[in-house]
Amino acid sequence: MRAKYPVTTIAGIASIVVCVSLAGAAYVVYPWAFSPMTNWISDLGNTWLNPRGSVLFRADMVVVGVGLAAFFLGLRALTHGQRLLTKVLIVLAQLSGLVASVALAMTGVFSENQESAHALWATVLFVALAATVMLLGWGVLSHPGVPTWISCFALAACAADIVSLVARSHWLEWVAVPLLLVFVAQVSYGTLKVTRAGAPREGRAVVAPSVES
Repeated sequence: MRAKYPVTTIAGIASIVVCVSLAGAAYVVYPWAFSPMTNWISDLGNTWLNPRGSVLFRADMVVVGVGLAAFFLGLRALTHGQRLLTKVLIVLAQLSGLVASVALAMTGVFSENQESAHALWATVLFVALAATVMLLGWGVLSHPGVPTWISCFALAACAADIVSLVARSHWLEWVAVPLLLVFVAQVSYGTLKVTRAGAPREGRAVVAPSVES
């Protein structure tokens, strides 16, 4: 029987599609000039700056937060049959990923114009995401079923996330967020690859040759 699509793959791809779609819709109705050089991504959810589209962006953050929670929970599939260190790193990545998922949803609950609450959850989000990507990158580095390039990209995405958080630059946030989305897509693919490789193949039954007496 053909292997089903793992939870991480379904949740990861769905989260990316929802994230880009709702953010794009919020951008379309943004009434002012909008540029990565002068705007934070979360400006799309500011009820003062984007009165018509803010509800779309805020709903985006909540829905994607829920989707990413399922994505991280599904990473348990990568721990099967692996050594202890790999399992520990992936489990720690799951825990920090769940924290990041909650923080992302809360950035939607508290819009950007609610400055203190939004800034708090946004900081928690970027710190937790950096930890998650780093732990997961190291966790799957020696995983026989996950391509090594996913781990290399994870470390690059983690570095971009940290620099964006420290520098507090508009355009760096626009670099870090797409990299994180690409990383989610890569892990979704890697988890599918591992699941399919470990599943019995559909097709011919193997028949042992008979031995004539």
